[in-house]
Amino acid sequence: MPLIEVKPGTPLIPQGTYLAVLTGIKPKKLHTQYSKPGVEDDFLEWTWEIDTDEKTVEITSLTSLATGPKSRIYEYLLALVGPEKAQIGAGFEETDLVGKTVMASVVVTEDGFSKIETIVPAPKTRAAAPAAAPKAEAKPVEVAPSPAPEDDLPF
Repeated sequence: MPLIEVKPGTPLIPQGTYLAVLTGIKPKKLHTQYSKPGVEDDFLEWTWEIDTDEKTVEITSLTSLATGPKSRIYEYLLALVGPEKAQIGAGFEETDLVGKTVMASVVVTEDGFSKIETIVPAPKTRAAAPAAAPKAEAKPVEVAPSPAPEDDLPF
């Protein structure tokens, strides 16, 4: 493997909401503006596959390891497994999450990159409706003529 390999940046896709499939999660260490000097903090890099009308693209997003109710990782878990499973004390392996579909809201940053802004649950698919029974042949309905108006109306 070469020392340096030029890779494509995040593909630009139009801003919008797309179905996204989680294809992988991997640990990542980064030094951020909030890190202590000389320390790299732990993050998770999430890889999502998004199908647009024109192409399939891969977009990554980062979360810290914090799992409190206001954290980004908790937002992801709610969308991937639902609130009934994302309870305090629950644990998840990569295999529990990869392959699941969510709705990803994608924005385009000022520098022209596509970025996942929010993740929400994908719409539930409905079960196929049973075949409708054949309609009975319509029969004409007979309507009785209305009575003639009376001349002795009170007004």
